[in-house]
Amino acid sequence: MNQLLKKPAVDLTDLAIGIVVLGIVVSVGATILINVRDTSTVDTTAYNLADDAATGIAEYGNWFKIIVIVGVAAVVLSLIFMAFGSRGQGQSAGVSY
Repeated sequence: MNQLLKKPAVDLTDLAIGIVVLGIVVSVGATILINVRDTSTVDTTAYNLADDAATGIAEYGNWFKIIVIVGVAAVVLSLIFMAFGSRGQGQSAGVSY
C-alpha cells in the first residue's frame, strides 16, 4: 500500500514575528522622534527633521493595517494554490511550469 506524503501547511510564524518586530521598531522609533522633537527648540534643524520624520512614521501607521491584510491574503492565496495547484499534473497535463 502506497502512502502519499502530504505537503506541509504554510508556517505563519515568520509572518507573525515579522509583524510584531515591525510594530515594535516603528513604536520605538516614533517615541524617540517625538522625544527629540519635544526637547528641541522650534524652527531648528533638529526640530524640523524630527517633526517631518514623526509625520512620516504616522503616515506609515495609517498603512499598517493594509500591510497586515495583504500579508494574510498572501498566506491564504498560497494555501489555496498549494491545495489546488497539484490538480491536472497527471499524464494528460498540458503545460508544466
